[in-house]
Amino acid sequence: MFDKNIILLIIFILLILFYFVIRLSVGKKKDIDNSKNLITYLKSVRILILIIGIVGLILWFFL
Repeated sequence: MFDKNIILLIIFILLILFYFVIRLSVGKKKDIDNSKNLITYLKSVRILILIIGIVGLILWFFL
């Protein structure tokens, strides 16, 4: 089994990879700057990842 610190590192690496995959799938920076919908979409994704990270951190404390 993994050490407690390694589990936390894995959680944050997966969340960062999840964000980059979504960010790359949205399109180029020029397209994002021109579209208000994409800006709000990425903002919502950041909030979701932040919430998942906080929940993962709270759960990590109880391991």
